[in-house]
Amino acid sequence: MRSARESGCFPYKSKLVCFMEVFPDGTITQIPTDRNSRRDALSNAKSGKSKIVAVWPGQWRSDLFIIDDLDELFYAWCT
Repeated sequence: MRSARESGCFPYKSKLVCFMEVFPDGTITQIPTDRNSRRDALSNAKSGKSKIVAVWPGQWRSDLFIIDDLDELFYAWCT
């Protein structure tokens, strides 16, 4: 798994990126694109109830990223 922060150019607003919420019990759910679902996922991640990961598809492979800059994600999703 790669770091979104360290990528330097993670496409937080891209419609091609699939965001998922990972819970401590192993449950993984896709985060819908509506504003309320995204705000709920961000709130959970900021409070430590979950982590957000994303798959960024490429031409030859797709990479899994841990979203480790929640402030940047908030800016992309909520402003």
